[in-house]
Amino acid sequence: MIENTLFNIPMWSIPTLNFKKKKPQLEKLCKAFPEKKHGMQPFSTNRQRDRSGFADAFNNIMSEELGMLSQKLKKDIQLQDIWSVSYKKGDYHTPHNHGSLGLTGILYLNMPKDAYPTTYIQPWNDWYSDRTIYNPLKVNEGDIVVIPRFIKHFTKPHISKQIKRVISWDMNIL
Repeated sequence: MIENTLFNIPMWSIPTLNFKKKKPQLEKLCKAFPEKKHGMQPFSTNRQRDRSGFADAFNNIMSEELGMLSQKLKKDIQLQDIWSVSYKKGDYHTPHNHGSLGLTGILYLNMPKDAYPTTYIQPWNDWYSDRTIYNPLKVNEGDIVVIPRFIKHFTKPHISKQIKRVISWDMNIL
């Protein structure tokens, strides 16, 4: 009998190099593009605002890490869209994905110790139990997680008094 894997979903985890130096630069960048709640959104973001210059500034700060990803993929990458999201106590993000093609990156800029991480949803049910499989990936401040854009993910309601902030971006593979 031969056992093998029929499907595999890639995922990359990249540490932010010299995060203590880059964190204030990234926080200053986010401050230049303020976040706010829009409509019924249960979190604050700058995604619905003009973010001209955000991608270039982020690329300058994070060029080493983006270069590491490009080397690992053996492909060039191009940031398509970028935004930040902040979660105050009680804020959450419902299950969603970012489309079908390309990759999505999440940088955990401010991650309180008691904050829930992003939870990823396997795109098919468990073959034995027929249950949905959830994977709350353990992350620390400064970690970058890159996944295919089609993977649904969400965050549970934030329980910390400290703000959780991520910078997220979509990228094309060239």
